Amino acid sequence: MEARELHPWPETRAEAYAIQEEMAARIEPGGGGGDPGLIAAVDTAHGFGGVTLYACAVAVTFPELEEIERVFYYAPLRFSYEPGLLYFREGPVITGALSLLTCAPGLIIVHGHGLAHPRQCGVASHVGLAFDRPTIGCARRLLVGKHRPVAEAKGSYQPVTIGSREVGVAYRSRAKVKPIFISPGHLCDISQARDVVVRNLRGFRLPESLRLAHLQVNKYKRRHEKSSRAESKVTKATN
Repeated sequence: MEARELHPWPETRAEAYAIQEEMAARIEPGGGGGDPGLIAAVDTAHGFGGVTLYACAVAVTFPELEEIERVFYYAPLRFSYEPGLLYFREGPVITGALSLLTCAPGLIIVHGHGLAHPRQCGVASHVGLAFDRPTIGCARRLLVGKHRPVAEAKGSYQPVTIGSREVGVAYRSRAKVKPIFISPGHLCDISQARDVVVRNLRGFRLPESLRLAHLQVNKYKRRHEKSSRAESKVTKATN
């Protein structure tokens, strides 16, 4: 896949906010187009010392969830974290990893938010716009908005709203376990986002494709940093 360059990279929070406002106006609704066939899920991990960020993208068949491709990417951090500006911190490695996929997934799940965002343009929305593909945000914590209490039974859910606008759902993926938060990013609606994530569940809190990406990116980070430390020791010993 190839990501589109939609805007210059911001250097300040004010520039990032302005970009989000512009990108939010480009988000298009979707849904009702049938199963995507292939899904890519992407997650990130922070390296030691917080100077490097890693990403893993896993492509699976849907609804079978058979893994067909796995790719990794890492790069130095370019933007410090600010609540609501996650894409500008993690976007470079997320798009870097997804760009390495040789398959063409019909939908992307991102560990983060979509419309459930202060400016209705979370990391999943940015990714969807960059690749012009349907995207879903799936997160463990709510960034903004509110919802009624979710019953403790598996499968219970409540709408997440910002003001009068419904932007996602709080969904109980395991009984008596904290809910996950699902929101459409781009070219997707709330019903499709919930349906795809629910059909991705395999007994864990996170949908299986995203869980695989989460596990693999942390394994990759540990291998890479262990190798880097070993190379550093060899260099020091020969100098």
